[in-house]
Amino acid sequence: MELSRTTAGRLTMAGGLLAVGGGAGHTMISAAMRRNVWDQIVADGVVGAISLEPTPDQLAAAEAFWFSPGSFGVPLTLLGSLVVWSTRQGHRVPGSVGWGLAAWAAIIGVLGRFDAGSGLLLLTGALIGVGGRRPGRSAPTDAVAAHAGVHLAR
Repeated sequence: MELSRTTAGRLTMAGGLLAVGGGAGHTMISAAMRRNVWDQIVADGVVGAISLEPTPDQLAAAEAFWFSPGSFGVPLTLLGSLVVWSTRQGHRVPGSVGWGLAAWAAIIGVLGRFDAGSGLLLLTGALIGVGGRRPGRSAPTDAVAAHAGVHLAR
């Protein structure tokens, strides 16, 4: 099945917009869910507030960090923004970007049980992956024929 350029662009754009919305939404909602912890972090001083080896009294701050700004939400938002920008510029986003995202979502779903978040991440990857498929060639070409624009059937 070969997609038209318009359909592929729409699928890719939808995946990019899902990535932006999902990443930004996850970051903001998870931070809001832990507002009391963030209030305490600000009150105690932001610099050096998060430890990679938290003590029991630092655990809430570390969890709040890794669930919001330290989570996948920020890079997913940036990736989605790049996908949307590229699509608007008329560039094809490689399908491998989407399929890699879908594979990551599958791992998250298997390890943490599939939920709405991992399902949306899987859908995001699939949309970008399908939208980024390369159109098939009618026949292989050799280097000389390709330069001349001639397709050779073998």
